Amino acid sequence: MAIRLSIRQLQMIRALEVSGSVTAAAVALQVSQSALSHRIREAERLLETALYSRQNKKLIATPAGLRVQFAARRVLAELERADQDVAHMSGGVTATVRLGLEAYAPHHWLPELYQKLAQNCPHIGLEIAADVGLNPEAALRQQTIDIALVSGLQPASDFNCIHLGEDPMLALMANTHPLAKYTHLLPEMFAQFPYVAYHTNPEQGREYDLVFRRQHILPTHVISAGVTEAVLTIVGDGQGITILPAWTALSQAPKYGLATRPIGDGEYTTRWYLAGLHQVANREAIIEVMQMIQNIVRFNG
Repeated sequence: MAIRLSIRQLQMIRALEVSGSVTAAAVALQVSQSALSHRIREAERLLETALYSRQNKKLIATPAGLRVQFAARRVLAELERADQDVAHMSGGVTATVRLGLEAYAPHHWLPELYQKLAQNCPHIGLEIAADVGLNPEAALRQQTIDIALVSGLQPASDFNCIHLGEDPMLALMANTHPLAKYTHLLPEMFAQFPYVAYHTNPEQGREYDLVFRRQHILPTHVISAGVTEAVLTIVGDGQGITILPAWTALSQAPKYGLATRPIGDGEYTTRWYLAGLHQVANREAIIEVMQMIQNIVRFNG
């Protein structure tokens, strides 16, 4: 069956999805709004169905439009990846592996990973994917990354999964914070102070599930900061406290002048996992990188 949509039309559909408006999509594609509207009508004519409807002056994707959006996202991502992989191959790299790190994950161990890859596997190129921190497993399923580093609950059974170990959760606060005078904190102490988090959605296997819900407590106020750097900057300014896995907390606390304290008797722990897809073209390279990470990242659990 002949493919009716061109790459240019897929790019238009993707731009509309990302930007959310004809005006912004036209700017992104460097075309006029009338030219973009013509592309939309042409795509709908070729597919013989409406891809968008207008509601309150907004362009809303129809069910057919949503399906084509999904295809455009996958196709363009794979084309971009192929383009980058071919460019790497000219330098002796025969396989490129993309690693996605969750929002909790530290970065201090990455130089060692790059060094070992250069020494032992120069044919493998490694890229750290941006903007997947809040949902690396979704990025894995969409094949925008090859490996996801996640904590909390074990990834789904259809992933190739490696358990890296147990990691105690630590409280972080400014050295001048009232709780810094204690050698360890009790869960109920968190209810007295603002709590700084990535976002306000409770997640299983994380601090809400492990500490707050288990003890039937909630902080008086939650500040949603979005990324690790913002969380730690706000905490360092004395505006609240936070909880992170020890792997991240101990590597980041000195940079922000933070004190770290165990919670309870150290019984609150999370688990770190590597997850990868089973059936992919560069599976051998993915497994090689996963095993290398496993050798670098060592936990006691």
